[in-house]
Amino acid sequence: MTDPTEQTTLEFLAGGGEMGRRIREFDWNATALGSPRDWPQSLKTCIRIMLSSKQPIWIGWGQTLLKFYNDAYIDIVRGKHPHALGEPASVVWKDIWKDIEPLLSRAMERDEGTYVESRLLIMERSGFPEETYYTFSYTPVLGDDGRPAGIICYNTADTERILSERALKTMQQLDSLGEKKQEDEVFTQVGKALSANSLDFPFAVVYRISEDGEHARLVATSGVSRDDDRLDADVRLSEPAGHYAQLVSTVQQNRMTEAINRGHWKHLSTGGWDEPPKYVVYLPIQSASRKFPLAVLAVGLNPYRKFDEAYRNFLQQIADRIALGLGNVMAYEEEQRRLRVLEELDKAKTLFFTNISHEFRTPLMLMLGPLEELMSHSVPGWRDEDKAKVEVTHRNALRLLKLVNTLLDFSRMEGGREHARFVRTDMGAYTRNLASSFRSVIEKAGLEFEVNIDSDTGTAYVDRQMWEKVVFNLLSNAFKFTLNGKITLDLRAHEGRILLSVRDTGVGIPAEELPHMFERFHRVQNSGGRTYEGAGIGLSLIRELLGLHNGTISVESTEGAGSCFTAVIPQGKAHLEPALVSEVDPELDEAISDLYTTEAESLLAPVGEEGEAHSPRDYQAMDCVLIADDNADMRQHIKSLLGNQYGVLTASNGAEALGLIRKRRPALVLSDIMMPEMDGIALLKAVKSDPAICHTPIILITARAGEESRIEGIEIGADDYIVKPFSSRELIARAKAQIRMSTERHRITDELERKVEQRTQDLVNANRELESFSYVASHDLQEPLRKIQTFIHLIERNNFDSELSKSYFQKIYQAAQRMGELIQSVLSYSRLAQNGEATQQVDLNRIIDDIRVDFELAIEEKHAVLITENLPVIAANPLQMNQLFSNLISNSLKFSTVQPEIRITGSRQMGQDIPLALPEQADRAYHHICVKDNGIGFEPEFREKIFSLFQRLHRRQEYAGTGIGLSIVKKIIEQHEGFVSAESHPGEGAAFHIWLPVS
Repeated sequence: MTDPTEQTTLEFLAGGGEMGRRIREFDWNATALGSPRDWPQSLKTCIRIMLSSKQPIWIGWGQTLLKFYNDAYIDIVRGKHPHALGEPASVVWKDIWKDIEPLLSRAMERDEGTYVESRLLIMERSGFPEETYYTFSYTPVLGDDGRPAGIICYNTADTERILSERALKTMQQLDSLGEKKQEDEVFTQVGKALSANSLDFPFAVVYRISEDGEHARLVATSGVSRDDDRLDADVRLSEPAGHYAQLVSTVQQNRMTEAINRGHWKHLSTGGWDEPPKYVVYLPIQSASRKFPLAVLAVGLNPYRKFDEAYRNFLQQIADRIALGLGNVMAYEEEQRRLRVLEELDKAKTLFFTNISHEFRTPLMLMLGPLEELMSHSVPGWRDEDKAKVEVTHRNALRLLKLVNTLLDFSRMEGGREHARFVRTDMGAYTRNLASSFRSVIEKAGLEFEVNIDSDTGTAYVDRQMWEKVVFNLLSNAFKFTLNGKITLDLRAHEGRILLSVRDTGVGIPAEELPHMFERFHRVQNSGGRTYEGAGIGLSLIRELLGLHNGTISVESTEGAGSCFTAVIPQGKAHLEPALVSEVDPELDEAISDLYTTEAESLLAPVGEEGEAHSPRDYQAMDCVLIADDNADMRQHIKSLLGNQYGVLTASNGAEALGLIRKRRPALVLSDIMMPEMDGIALLKAVKSDPAICHTPIILITARAGEESRIEGIEIGADDYIVKPFSSRELIARAKAQIRMSTERHRITDELERKVEQRTQDLVNANRELESFSYVASHDLQEPLRKIQTFIHLIERNNFDSELSKSYFQKIYQAAQRMGELIQSVLSYSRLAQNGEATQQVDLNRIIDDIRVDFELAIEEKHAVLITENLPVIAANPLQMNQLFSNLISNSLKFSTVQPEIRITGSRQMGQDIPLALPEQADRAYHHICVKDNGIGFEPEFREKIFSLFQRLHRRQEYAGTGIGLSIVKKIIEQHEGFVSAESHPGEGAAFHIWLPVS
């Protein structure tokens, strides 16, 4: 039975867990300390403090510093426990005695305390020397005689922090790899980053692997020079020697391998240590598009660090980062190659335009000459309609010549072969003369034409033919898009520049189109105007011509109110090459105004034509044909072919035609595709979508040849499709056939009505799908909105000027920004089933880091732990990956009753090992990501049902949610050609398995 007096005396040893028990049971009488009841009071006090503390503490007492320590200190002594108890400090820490003995002597001999922060100590605690870092202090403890009798040491372990900071610094230096444009830049940065961390990488060597896996080329080193004789610059992998056999093995297996450091590399470099690496690890830099790795990184491992999972993951992250950098370089190089191909195609196109335009001019001249002879002489027996046909032919030949000349001008500009002749010119007189050529055709169209030229405009050096093209193109453009009102030409001099403005009251230009008006081949879609015809190069040609004069052009416009184009050129000749300047007026070139005015006149419809029906006999509504074309000559030509058999209506654009169809109900519509205001496609859709006129047959007429164009016309709903040029017999035959079929269609109205009902149901289904997107938004945007609300509440309770408030505002901003990204992801979700979203290299570690920030409050509130291991870099859509893992992590947090632990791990699997894969996918490699939690789980019978839309396993009162999160997860994975499955039991948590293809 314990003596009550002795029990009271030993109360200082009470408690203390395992070490308290061991100290009480230890035979101290066999040591110099003797019985605990006789120990000095200062030692008893220190032991009481040590046993009651949660901080690692050890006490050394007496001249040999016999060792006491608490439970928290066991992790420091590790393999030396429990034998370290009662042993002298010099015996316990003989491996670091040279480092700590001077500090202990200062405490014992001089009564001076010491404090050391993050001290490197190479300890042998588990059978091998180990790199450790500790912050500790030695405080002398006085005995009964007032002299130091021992020390007490407080310890803080810094090893994990130091290693993590070192790894983070290395990864930050590798972040810039994604910005590199060349492979050499990537490998140079890799060498610099690894050289800066010589403790974890005593040496590193990078070999670039050929695509066939037969050769390796040295591209980067760390800790050793690339010129070192022990490194081969080129290695033939089919005939490996020595340590390069491991390099071959890594290339062939395309996975991480390890080897003992021996041979030439054994003393390659010790890095920051006094011992060489004992092992070398070979990491393949992988690419999903190649059988063999892009490169192999060989790393000499830290001799004082265990090659554990953290070290392995660190190396794998480096390999993944290098792979990402090389992947970006390869993508950039491919983009550059495509740009070069496009440049070559552009040059070939320009050359083609030059050649084909020259080939066109010869037959055109042979057409125009005889036509002009016919028009200038009276031909016996000619009727007025014969003469009209010749005039139409001549007019359109001139239009074709204008287009050919424009293409030639443009090709010369592109090829740098356009040379200007700058002549001193009276700009006012010359421009007024040019403008007068257009007055007749403008006023004939019922428009007012105003020309304002300042009397003091003066002279400028211009290429007259080029200036002529600038003026005529601007006036022609204004005339084409002005149906009423007026066109105004202003010319004035201002601050040494000539300003030419052409203003109209036409249809105007949409604001979003203004930045593109001077781009090659750009045309405003479905704009109003007299015609849609044109090559789309007139304004870009003007810009190029003015550029040769060191001038510019700009546009101002309001849709529906008109436009103003302003050309500016400098006066004087200082900006021009002297060899190209002339003071004397040469003989004027032949005017080209006829080409522009003739084209403009062709846009004017003959008086009384539009909307009128012409027929030699009475006709019923079903005998009427409507012709819609913006070219008056084409309308007149088709009317001449059909007018003898049917009544004919004409319209110059789709909008006018649609009104006539609704009013007159023609039996057939012949429509050009390219028309202003409303084109033929829009007209077709408008007619077919109107139940009252949807049965009206429509034949589309286009200049696009080829079977594909014909199929496209039929697919968009046209009843027939005719390609220009067409024969008269073909047009008449097709018109008759469509009118006959129109009668037949009336007998199958009931069937069409049934199809309309089916389409209506399809629209209902589409609306339901749109409704589901609102659920997606409410589901995935709850978390950032909750953060916003919470931080606003916290701000209201705190001083707005404090740093804490500023921090809250910053978090609100970041949360709102992420919410915007989620909204964009939801909007793009609706396009997945049709086109898919562009993929890029996505680091899942970064995705999880972003989600960790998004769910910061929920994680802190539930004291949750989120662990990631071996997450890969994959080809995916980043926003969808964020949404996918956000849904899974949100579910894990939501369906938990105790402290949640969410573990996300990654690995690789072949399709043959995946239960959900098809036989043809057996040889394909997949990333396997597992999201596992310790939540409430669910019954196994629901493992497939939980992915159904709106599927809930719990009442809303128990757990909030919409029941669509997992269905979105499945949809995203399917869009990435992957698989997902779930497994769980009630009370045992849930595991979601995701497989995404490596490529």
